[in-house]
Amino acid sequence: MGNSPRASYFPVQEREKDNQKNRRVFRPGKKLPSIIAVFLLLYLLISFITHFNKLYALQGDIKEIERQVEEIKIKNEELRKQLKQVQSDSYIEQVAREKLGLVKPGETRIVPVPRADGANN
Repeated sequence: MGNSPRASYFPVQEREKDNQKNRRVFRPGKKLPSIIAVFLLLYLLISFITHFNKLYALQGDIKEIERQVEEIKIKNEELRKQLKQVQSDSYIEQVAREKLGLVKPGETRIVPVPRADGANN
C-alpha cells in the first residue's frame, strides 16, 4: 500500500493545505483604500506646501511694491512743491535777473569787470 497512487496523493494534498495556510493572499479590499488615502494625503501636503511658498513669495513682492509706492509718493510730493515754486512769480523774476541778465524798467544793470592778476587796487 505504500506505493499505491492513493497513498502518495494524500501527503501532497496535506502539503498544499499547509502551503495555503502559510501563503499571504493579496486582498485589495483591505489595503487599497489605505494606500490610496496615504498617496492622496501626500499629494495634498505637497500641494499645500508649494502653494504656501508661492503665497509667501507674493507677500514679499507686495511689501516691496508697497515700499516703492511710498518712495514714489514722497518723490511726487517733492516734485509738486518744486513745480509750485518754479511757477511762482518770484522764482521767474529771480531766474530772469540771474541767468538771463534782465532788469526791470527804470533799473540800471551793473556788470562787474574781472580784475587783472597784475593790478594793485
